[in-house]
Amino acid sequence: MKGHHPPPDVSLVPFPCWGLSFQAPVEDPRVLAETLLEWRNDERWLILGGPAAVSETQLWTAWLGVASRHAKNTMRSHAIGAEFIRLIAGTHQIRIGFERAGLVAGDETAWLIHLPGFAEGTVESIDWPELDRVALDAEADRLMRVLGAELLPHNPMPSATTIARLDLNLDSKSDFAAIEAAALAHVALADLS
Repeated sequence: MKGHHPPPDVSLVPFPCWGLSFQAPVEDPRVLAETLLEWRNDERWLILGGPAAVSETQLWTAWLGVASRHAKNTMRSHAIGAEFIRLIAGTHQIRIGFERAGLVAGDETAWLIHLPGFAEGTVESIDWPELDRVALDAEADRLMRVLGAELLPHNPMPSATTIARLDLNLDSKSDFAAIEAAALAHVALADLS
């Protein structure tokens, strides 16, 4: 297709996410969610529960799924953030999506996510987003302070509770590659579950 550029290798493009560490386990996730809703500057900011973010490839895959569903007008949710959470959770039910991939009581970590924009049109015309990382980092820093969280010093990766939390069909001794593959399949098969 003329003028259309294939997406770069997602392992080379950092997904706009920031790991959050809370001073104490989350008591009421609704309070944090409402705080984010009140203070965010657009609907593309959301919070994932710490165990839900497995890798940047998983996050980019879910973003592409949202972009595709948005272009085809087949999103199950009216909000792109809820659709993203649903896909990460690997379910067609929004409520279950928030139970698996959203912030829940007892979480000590979370991921602040900014969903890159995508142009209107067909799925074939979705262009890879250009990100202003300086502006996004500044906004993420502001939101972290509002949420009373500190920055985690690592990229998304599975935690000890990822397999159970996302309801992945793996045993607890699975390695990173198996967990990432299962998480990617979860995203791809969300509408079939």
